[in-house]
Amino acid sequence: MRQRILQLRKRIKEEKPLIHCITNPISIHDCANVVLAVGARPIMAEHPAEVTDITASAGALMLNLGNITDARIESMKRSMKTAMENKIPVLLDLVGVACSDLRLDLARELLRIGHPAVLKGNMSELLAVSGLPSHAIGIDAGVEDALTEENIDGVSEVLKAFSRSNQAIVLATGKQDFVTDGERIVLVQNGSAALSGITGTGCMVGALTAAFLPGCEDNIAKEMTDSIETGVWSVGEMGLNGRSGNYLAAAVLGTALMGIAGEEAKKISRGPGSFQANLLDEIYGLSDRQLLDLLKIEMY
Repeated sequence: MRQRILQLRKRIKEEKPLIHCITNPISIHDCANVVLAVGARPIMAEHPAEVTDITASAGALMLNLGNITDARIESMKRSMKTAMENKIPVLLDLVGVACSDLRLDLARELLRIGHPAVLKGNMSELLAVSGLPSHAIGIDAGVEDALTEENIDGVSEVLKAFSRSNQAIVLATGKQDFVTDGERIVLVQNGSAALSGITGTGCMVGALTAAFLPGCEDNIAKEMTDSIETGVWSVGEMGLNGRSGNYLAAAVLGTALMGIAGEEAKKISRGPGSFQANLLDEIYGLSDRQLLDLLKIEMY
């Protein structure tokens, strides 16, 4: 996993893929900047009349439900359809689906159109989309839904099943971030409380993860070939539109990079203003050696 993360990061810097983001205006500026910071190129188009063309030319698509308008609803459905037709990986960020029937209905409609590469949300949002009781407070996860030592086994089974049924990596953000491909689980334990002191950091995790998705394509082709030759297929290897693939590394890298950058930015910041600027600098400047030395993950 660690070596794959470094290869993925290097490839994105070299190839600079176009990342189409349809996101909320609260975090659009920060999402664009973190995509640039890791070497990819953002485009934030959201008009229904142009999103089909733009999605078709992109390396990945991010859809964020954080601020819904009629135009964004239509644009997201059109872009999702285009991405599926062109085998472009999608990250769907389920912001607010646990507190809004409008967003929940849209999320379910998007999942009927096709399978994202990554489904991201806090624990309350993922429970809501799964059809299970949740306890969200606005767009924040409820305390009752938090991942704990006592409930991790049960939550793991729910999220692994959700991953398999949607053929997607599931990324549950929280005090520790939970990532699964339906079989394997990675717990990412990097982060800082300062990240919750500025707006949009969750959205930025989605943008970072989306920026790394195009770099997984070589691994997808290799794993597909290996699986055909050996005749061995696992649910955890199945990806977008039934293709084999490992978007797990992209989700782990996007999540860990934000957490580590938050830890490092906190050390040199006086408050939320300087922290926000330092966070972007750390995402941009963090070396591979720092990334490996500071990475805190557990794999199951």
